[in-house]
Amino acid sequence: MILKIFSIFALSSFLVGCPAELEVESTGNAAVDERAWETWTSCNQEIGSHPCNFKLSDHNGEDVELYDFYGKVIILDLSAMWCGVCVNIAPTGEEIVEEMGSENVVWITLLIEDEMGNPPDQSDLQRWIDYGAGEPVLAGDRSLIDQTAQNGYPVSGWPTVVVIDREMKLAHGVTGWSEELVKGWVLNLL
Repeated sequence: MILKIFSIFALSSFLVGCPAELEVESTGNAAVDERAWETWTSCNQEIGSHPCNFKLSDHNGEDVELYDFYGKVIILDLSAMWCGVCVNIAPTGEEIVEEMGSENVVWITLLIEDEMGNPPDQSDLQRWIDYGAGEPVLAGDRSLIDQTAQNGYPVSGWPTVVVIDREMKLAHGVTGWSEELVKGWVLNLL
């Protein structure tokens, strides 16, 4: 039922959403032009749109940006440590990346809460890695989620998995977990 509700939400967001326009202007400086695609005129977390970039700390305390993975299919797993399904799928990310190739696909886990409902710390992120999750695992908080998808991802249950295509557009999303569904989406985007 939750999957059906999210699918209807995602479809309606796709139908009314308008992808952001890309403004790219060459500066003549290759280092600057290399990331010129980051200048979307708008972003949001609706299907069909360019997601807003974020910079979060990983389990090593290093900053990781979503847009660091531009050009790959991104599977974004929003999870909470108190969620049993989230714990059970943690190792799945690494398996999918190995199967489809790390040059093509990345699985990013955004841990939103620890077991007590608080934002995770570095030791929580390391424990998630110890569960078998692939890297990166990033420390998030509830500011990354929003039922309207205007300022955050539309999370209505745990886990929520979002797939972003190589051109940095939100392609699919599901609340709950279906390995076959997510793999099918990724294969269609490769």
